[in-house]
Amino acid sequence: MMILLCANRARRIGFVSFSGVIIFLTSSATATSADSGIAARYPGDKNIASDPAVVFADDFESYTSPSQLTSKWTSAYQLSNLRIATEQGNYYAGGKGLEMTLSISTAEVANALNKTLAPTVDTAFIRAYTKFDPGYSVSTSNHNGLRLSAKYPGPGIKPPTDGTGFFLFLLQNNIQGSGRPGEVMPGYSHLYAYWPKQRSEFGDHWYSDGYVVPYDNTIGNNGEWLAYPAQYPDFQPLTNWQPQRDRWYCYELMVKANTPGNNDGEVKYWIDGIVVGDFPNLSMRSISALKIDTAHIGLHAQHSERVNKKWYDNVVVATQYIGPIVGASPIPSPTPTPAPMAQLQNISGRLLIQTGNNVGIAGFVVGGADAKKLLIRGLGPTLAQFNVTGVMQNPTLELHDGSGSLITTNDNWKDTQPAEITATQLAPPADVEAAILATLQPGAYTAIQRGAGGGTGVGLIEIYDVDPLAASKLINISTRGLVQTGDNVLIGGFSLAGGSGSNDVVVRALGPSLVPLGVNNALPDPVITLYDSNANVIAANDNWKDSQQSAIENTGFQPPNDLDAAISVRLTAGNYTAIVTGKSGGTGVALVEVYATH
Repeated sequence: MMILLCANRARRIGFVSFSGVIIFLTSSATATSADSGIAARYPGDKNIASDPAVVFADDFESYTSPSQLTSKWTSAYQLSNLRIATEQGNYYAGGKGLEMTLSISTAEVANALNKTLAPTVDTAFIRAYTKFDPGYSVSTSNHNGLRLSAKYPGPGIKPPTDGTGFFLFLLQNNIQGSGRPGEVMPGYSHLYAYWPKQRSEFGDHWYSDGYVVPYDNTIGNNGEWLAYPAQYPDFQPLTNWQPQRDRWYCYELMVKANTPGNNDGEVKYWIDGIVVGDFPNLSMRSISALKIDTAHIGLHAQHSERVNKKWYDNVVVATQYIGPIVGASPIPSPTPTPAPMAQLQNISGRLLIQTGNNVGIAGFVVGGADAKKLLIRGLGPTLAQFNVTGVMQNPTLELHDGSGSLITTNDNWKDTQPAEITATQLAPPADVEAAILATLQPGAYTAIQRGAGGGTGVGLIEIYDVDPLAASKLINISTRGLVQTGDNVLIGGFSLAGGSGSNDVVVRALGPSLVPLGVNNALPDPVITLYDSNANVIAANDNWKDSQQSAIENTGFQPPNDLDAAISVRLTAGNYTAIVTGKSGGTGVALVEVYATH
């Protein structure tokens, strides 16, 4: 996911997005920190069912047979496919968990436990620990996970558009069609939704970044929140997340029904206490009698070509946020694989592009053993949709190797590689915008954005890693451009991806160091500010030796000049923005760089 943050901090922070690119007109989003919930008051979940906000709880410890499940649950489907698991590793805490199985079959199977909520509620949370088996793979329709619904009549029915019918939200993992870039089994976590603005009679799929399946003839794969940002002002696109198989995670889903007549509904979910998806400003009902009446866990498939299993444990339903189990250490098995190191996956730079030496220049380094497939985009006209003034009307792109030799160029993206670029699901929104899809060997590269015919204006250069599984990675990115004042500062966006992992990152802003390289109008004293995707300032620096001198020197990425700026910080997977300004309103050419140190 590309990110871009506009630097006019006097404005109200707002969030918008398009085609998988998050444009921060003053910011954007990633996983937010864990909240303290009900579970924090009950170590090991002991006696959590006694909490006034808890509607239902089941740790599966009281059962010896699946036939006993209905002593607590309202209904249990496909008892022959359910088992009380007692082997270490197949329960999370205590000594038992629930195992659901999909046998090899060409027939549709739906395993489930349902709990009727009485009284019904306007807001509900359901939390459960879940684990997919090591080889889990379902290539057809595969509904699995946690569900909250109101008067759901069954599949294949569109709710009435007036909000008087029903709604359903299921937090699940499943690869839709050929999948999205970087997606592997069991697939990105997303919401399967029935609601009044539903596109398909069989439900819509909402992704954390705002993407929606199926395709809509009017707004494409943009969700309502991306297509109509004024109606969804609080929506913040987040990085898509997918679990590892054979590892326990704490999933939690919240559904808050809107006040009839208002767009104040919300659907939100957490993984291990971190917000991974959030859809506010929703209207899912028009009558107050339509309340959440059912909580559900399940494992469904249209058909299964192997024996697939999923385990559940420590289910809690409540009217307040629950959160992960604390204290009284649970027994995970196998020992969770250490979180993978988050890697640079997507980068962007937004700047005022002029002519001569003041064009847009993005440098990047591919490290590792394998070639890496990258999509490079040069956007201009699309930015005008997001109140960016003075946009470049017809951007062009050049791609150069480390020696400066030209690899390829593009003016209008449909002129070359239209089918291949479209298949990435990252095609530029405007036909006059530029894109290059290239498979590059490890090494250094430069992308240059200019205006066709000498045109000038604000442009966005983006580089997407569309082959994240290759044994190679982006290890350094940089954007060089003219820093002015107001909105025309230098903005570098970057995305770290890799599950729940993190990485140590150095972000630099060079100005004086460019003079020995022949840049005569270099920014004399750069200042750099690093933001998270919620527009919170992570760190800022003027002169790099003022703070973190030793930490930065230990990385080997210390700037050459004392007036250059630098920040060293450990970042989790997500989206970030670095803004370079001139001290005391200074102007000139600067370079913003991001290094992942591992």
